[in-house]
Amino acid sequence: MSCTHGRTDFPSRLEILGSGIEAEKLRRRVACALGGLGYRAAVPIVRDLPRALDLGATRNPALLLDGVLLAEGLPSAEQVEALLRQR
Repeated sequence: MSCTHGRTDFPSRLEILGSGIEAEKLRRRVACALGGLGYRAAVPIVRDLPRALDLGATRNPALLLDGVLLAEGLPSAEQVEALLRQR
């Protein structure tokens, strides 16, 4: 998969709960996945461990789609793209 930049704003809100290099890696993978789908979005990284735990996350970082846990840990860009495509 090559990372491209989408031209259309993603219609849902994406957010990463976590910190450190893993959260930055996930943000880059999400950007690649969005680009592969033709979208772009600003994806904030929020340090909120209690919220992540409340949502059922067991690994850092956690990816949220409209406030719902979509993935946790470091899925590949291809896996993120597949998850977003299902929504």
